[in-house]
Amino acid sequence: MTKENPTRWYDRIAPLYDPFILGSYNRARQRTMQQLRLEPGQTVLDVACGTGQNFRFTLEGIGPTGTLIGTDYSKGMLAQARRKVEKNGWGNVHLLHADARALSPAMLREASGQANLRLDRVVCTLGFSVAPEWEAVFVRTWEMLAGNGRYAIMDWYTPRRNLFTQFVNRVAASDISRRWWEPLMGTAVEFEQERMAGGLWRIVSGTKPIAQNSQGSKSA
Repeated sequence: MTKENPTRWYDRIAPLYDPFILGSYNRARQRTMQQLRLEPGQTVLDVACGTGQNFRFTLEGIGPTGTLIGTDYSKGMLAQARRKVEKNGWGNVHLLHADARALSPAMLREASGQANLRLDRVVCTLGFSVAPEWEAVFVRTWEMLAGNGRYAIMDWYTPRRNLFTQFVNRVAASDISRRWWEPLMGTAVEFEQERMAGGLWRIVSGTKPIAQNSQGSKSA
């Protein structure tokens, strides 16, 4: 396991991820979706979706007419997500194995089968503390978000260096000292921030100005 290449680690722990983690972040995930301001029929990109623990909360907001695209670089985690999708019969959930730094509108259109796809929402939970070159991931996904679209992030943060933070970083192959919310805060309007777990978790969200319209999308 290395921070430079956490994918192998997540491939190995994928079968154990839900049994150990499921439910641990449910309240935070729900609060993240509330900040995302989901509406029926919207299209949502879940970046670093893992085993799909956000999916049911997202689908409650977008309903059966919405579209959810989950992407992850770990094939093991995506395999667990695919089992979850099939078990629940979620026909409007589409999974994409991809490096988030290289995502494109064409890849999302192909994954969803929608030629005129408009990306209304982007969410990333527990991903920016892990992803290599996380700033590039944010820039790429922000570019694809439609004008007036909403972006939400939930993740760990603490500047402290102690045994606890070393343990978290080791177990999650992460760096929880990253100030991952700053690019969104500096770019979005209607920025919101909430802290949970004694300040160790942060949930942030913001709206993309219409003037910063996404590639190939029509303004709202």
